[in-house]
Amino acid sequence: MKLKFLIFSVVLILAYGCVKHKVSEPYPNAKPETYISLFPDSSLSQSTSNLKIHWWGTDEDGWVVGYVFSFDGKNWFWTFKNDSVFRLPIFGPDTSYHFWVLAVDNTVKVKFEEGSKVNFVDKNGDGFWNEGERFEIFPDDSYDDTPANLEFPIKNTPPTVEFAMTGEFTGTRLDVPDTTFPIVSFQWIASDIDGDNTISEFWVALNDTTNWVRVPGQFRFLTLLAENFTQSDSVADALVIPSSMQTLGRAPVQGTLKMRLNANNVFYLKARDVAGAFSSTIRMPSEGKTWFVKRPKGNLLIVADYGVADNSINFYKSIFDTLVGGNFDVWDLRVGARYPRRGSLVPPFPRVDFAEVLARFYKYVFWVSSDETNFDIAAISLPKFKSVGGKTLFSFILPQSTTPGFDVGKALSDLSGVVDSVSLAPLTGFVPSGTRILNYNPTNPSETSNYPVLVRDSPSDNPIDGGKIVAFLRALYPSVNARSIYWLEPQSAWGNKSFIVGAESNDGNFVLVGFPIYRFNGGTKNAGEFIYRVFKNFGATN
Repeated sequence: MKLKFLIFSVVLILAYGCVKHKVSEPYPNAKPETYISLFPDSSLSQSTSNLKIHWWGTDEDGWVVGYVFSFDGKNWFWTFKNDSVFRLPIFGPDTSYHFWVLAVDNTVKVKFEEGSKVNFVDKNGDGFWNEGERFEIFPDDSYDDTPANLEFPIKNTPPTVEFAMTGEFTGTRLDVPDTTFPIVSFQWIASDIDGDNTISEFWVALNDTTNWVRVPGQFRFLTLLAENFTQSDSVADALVIPSSMQTLGRAPVQGTLKMRLNANNVFYLKARDVAGAFSSTIRMPSEGKTWFVKRPKGNLLIVADYGVADNSINFYKSIFDTLVGGNFDVWDLRVGARYPRRGSLVPPFPRVDFAEVLARFYKYVFWVSSDETNFDIAAISLPKFKSVGGKTLFSFILPQSTTPGFDVGKALSDLSGVVDSVSLAPLTGFVPSGTRILNYNPTNPSETSNYPVLVRDSPSDNPIDGGKIVAFLRALYPSVNARSIYWLEPQSAWGNKSFIVGAESNDGNFVLVGFPIYRFNGGTKNAGEFIYRVFKNFGATN
């Protein structure tokens, strides 16, 4: 019996041992754990609204395959990432955000795509996830049901703003000119460390910083435009017209600014963000400076685009003093110019501040040019001027092109419409005193104009400038929309040939001459008579 018992006992022991080492039910899946940190590691006292958050998970019996996160406890999203930069909207001077994230391990049976929404069972119906509420992730033990979380106090950062007066034309100044007419534009750049989209609006003022006009935050360019005033007005209401480009915007914003006429002005600008924080206020011109706004005197403008040191402009002014009683303005595009820098009175944005001035304030323009420096400005302003009924006398000389690759013929065609081109090079050298500009074609005398013959001056005709050189005239090639009005008389110096040096549009609204009118006031002194006839035909004089 002992033996049997012993044997039986041994059998039981062996059997027990066999049962002990058989595969039992598997261990339950261990849920993953989730952790959060800021990047770089920093305190949570306050931060900007651009926040980089890092999270990770651990799983003792597998590996983490993804995460589910939320910033509001209501909307939860799937991600495969373990860090990201979040731009958190600012709703006030200080805002707090709560961030939750949970890890999901490799036992999950549901497939999610990056950014897909993950739902939860809202037991209490409050719309937010609460502890103990399960996510629609199967199986339940594949995710961390106690998400890691942190609260982020966000401090709003005020925006910054600065002027950026860089226009489309090279050589223009980078701030407002010393003197302008009542149309002037400003451009700026603005940023906010919380995101440029948090800039809600810009506030602008003119002279008086108790009177601000608001401009929507998407704009970085605006024009102040005052045009409803009389000759006795010293102040005019200026519209504030924002634009997304360097052009005149479509519509003004609500409110106007008081622009001082024939007086000094200062423009102020500041940015405001969605939390109500303002940038520093900046001004144009800079501290201690102002700019002068000139009130137009009449409907005639002399554009002095003339870089030759002679008495031309004074001569023309004396003529218009007689023709229109001094009711004209002069815009000097060459004062302060030094190639490649343009004149100090050329605005940074001529497409608005030059073209719109011509179109809105004047009916007649006399443009005097000594080279092609500002032909590009003429080409974007004079066609618009003509389209609103403006009439132009344009006098030019082209001694030598100073702009590499610039097509002066095309520029003259674009700005005038009366020529297709001009000769590629000058057809004369020096033009001697006494040379005539004829009002008929010497090769076809029946082709004439009603303008007077002009004669190159001499020291006896013009003691101040008559001894100075006139040279390098070019031939004009009129378009089908124009007729010839002046021919240079044949001379042996240019092969006894004649060529066209003046043309006008068939409607008579644009006259183009390729010579300096002032220097052809010799002999019977008909330069003034020529100008008088042009502007009489325009309707500017009786």
